[in-house]
Amino acid sequence: MTVTQQLSSDLPAFHQGGAAHWSALPGILAALEQSVGPGVRSIETGCGASTVVFAAGGGEHTVISPDAREHELVRTYCDEQGIDHSRVTFVADSSDRVLPQIATPGSLDLAFIDGAHSFPYAIVDWHYLSLALKVGGRMLVDDVAIPAITPLFHFMKSDAAWRYESLPDNRAALFTKLAEPAAIEDYTKQPYNRRSDFSFAPPLTRARLMGESIATRSRRSVGRRIPALRTAYRRLNEQR
Repeated sequence: MTVTQQLSSDLPAFHQGGAAHWSALPGILAALEQSVGPGVRSIETGCGASTVVFAAGGGEHTVISPDAREHELVRTYCDEQGIDHSRVTFVADSSDRVLPQIATPGSLDLAFIDGAHSFPYAIVDWHYLSLALKVGGRMLVDDVAIPAITPLFHFMKSDAAWRYESLPDNRAALFTKLAEPAAIEDYTKQPYNRRSDFSFAPPLTRARLMGESIATRSRRSVGRRIPALRTAYRRLNEQR
């Protein structure tokens, strides 16, 4: 029986002092189990069944969550199952305080984001972990349907530095890092930012802003194809 199968059978409760079972779904745990192993360096935000999977993999792992009770329950379960957790470092603190101190660039093979789900914690986790992840490393982001987390999925899927791999249990997104992100000063050069989002505006204002945006994009597109028109338009604006 694999460690994922054992966890699915036992359904151990690691949260709220053992009163709650909030573990990652079996498909997500299986995706982690396939990615861990001796020599793999990993970090996860959040603690639970996934931590058991990381421990069983035998790599150097760091788990960050503010509730030390979760850590003790995981260690107890590992002991009961004969799983060596000596290579797991348990950090009882908030990830937004810890990651800036320990997330060394290029130091990670695998990262799992499943900590605090309120905005902006997942995005803060991603910022530091994406820098720490080496090229060729993998990142799994859980609960992408939550609005505070969904932007990570859309950004990573649009960005050339990431390759989308799969969607375990239709809930977590697995990506491979293909390159270090470019230092882009102009936000418009990121595919994620190419189209403005006016959903914040009232309906009539939204329609006007969308029309203006479409007109601007069309004018720029024509200007790129016909430089003379772009020059003429610029001069016309200067004369106004």
